[in-house]
Amino acid sequence: MLAALAFAGTVRPDGAPSATPVATDSVLAQVDWSQAGGETVEFLSRLLQAKSTNPPGNETLAISVVAEKLRAEGIDSEVIEFAPGRASLVARLEGAGSDKPLCLLSHVDVVPAEAERWSVDPYSGVVKDGFVWGRGALDMKGMTAVEVMTLVTLKRLGTPLSRDVVLLAVADEEVDGRGIDAVIAQWDEIGCSHVVNEGGLGLENLIFDGQTFHAISVAEKGAVWLKMIASGAPGHGSTPVPGRAPEHLALALQKLAERKDVVVWSDAHLETFRRAGRGGGGMKGMILSSPALTKLLAKNSLLSMPPMRATLTNTVNVTGFFGGEQPNVVPSEVGAILDCRILPGFMPEDIVRELIALVDDPAVRFEILSASTGNESPWDDPFFDALARRAVEGEDGAVAGPVRSPGYTDSMALRPLGARAYGYVPFVIDGELLGTMHGDDERVPVAEVHAGLRRLAAAVLDVSLARPEGPMGSPRPAAPR
Repeated sequence: MLAALAFAGTVRPDGAPSATPVATDSVLAQVDWSQAGGETVEFLSRLLQAKSTNPPGNETLAISVVAEKLRAEGIDSEVIEFAPGRASLVARLEGAGSDKPLCLLSHVDVVPAEAERWSVDPYSGVVKDGFVWGRGALDMKGMTAVEVMTLVTLKRLGTPLSRDVVLLAVADEEVDGRGIDAVIAQWDEIGCSHVVNEGGLGLENLIFDGQTFHAISVAEKGAVWLKMIASGAPGHGSTPVPGRAPEHLALALQKLAERKDVVVWSDAHLETFRRAGRGGGGMKGMILSSPALTKLLAKNSLLSMPPMRATLTNTVNVTGFFGGEQPNVVPSEVGAILDCRILPGFMPEDIVRELIALVDDPAVRFEILSASTGNESPWDDPFFDALARRAVEGEDGAVAGPVRSPGYTDSMALRPLGARAYGYVPFVIDGELLGTMHGDDERVPVAEVHAGLRRLAAAVLDVSLARPEGPMGSPRPAAPR
């Protein structure tokens, strides 16, 4: 098989020629992509029928579907159970070991669904009107299906690989992260240098009308969850008295509402805007193509988009309240729940200090419920390049670039272990479909399941095929920037 392989230069997602040699499409041409895509749709439908709602979890139902598919293809897997009915899965396709393993990561738990608000049974996995419907179709059993079928496709091809390709299907991402913790306990044996997981998507009209932007997450924000507690003397509700707890809370909330965001630019942001600007053209494109002009002229426009604002700033969001259960009783304490997300490079104590200074009231204190810091992977990387290149392949005007995710995923736990983790679910969707994640009528286009398998399998092959020039980490000429 190696004798039949050829290698050639390609074009980077931003239009510049790449110096990274990639396997010719002669290997990919051996796959019947229509058949493989249809098989992926059928598998996703079965996976959506496994009701792994978290809480309580029951992820073993979904893991069993994955294990059965792999077993039918002659791929062994290990099921790691951390509680009754709650399990993750590890499967490995072995390569030569000249490169470190690459991990295909996804989670199989899903958030609850309000069935009465859906057009279909949220656990039916029904295929109709050009979509696969069900809770988890986008977040993130669709990715699980594509990753499983990527492993299956590599197995069927029988092509020599330079590395092991490892499938990690984990439980409990949506709540406590115990599934990835169980996998990390075996990380010495797994040892992936690169990971692809959720975090980004192909989004229509994200920055320019008519432009599809494939956002590939290279970083995630840390989460700091706080109680903001106001104290004061209790009393009877019939007589307003200044200085009681609800008044202190109301004033503190007003100060939070008036908080000014501070923009923190990153190289990833500026590279994304540069790529989008070069592809979009016009005056807007010219501005975004220049980091200096972006900072000077585009900041307010970018901040007007909530998802973009969340990636550029440390955010503070009021998500709930407590205290004051009886209308005629003024309690001694009332409070609010705050969800704060901090950019990589910031610590939990940084946001707490900021809030204490902002509120400036000794009657208000902050208690940390949980805290984590953000982290980041370099995007000047062969696997990132492969994901970006394959994302835009065959799409006129499409652009791919690095982004910071406002949320967090299981990738957060793997970067400190030395893995370069990238978030890219290889589907193109619009804003309406994006809103179905954790919402009503979640679904993924059938055509994008087909296309997503092709995108991911091609990117994995680009960095995993045995190559005459040596392992992926060998020195290579720098690509034009």
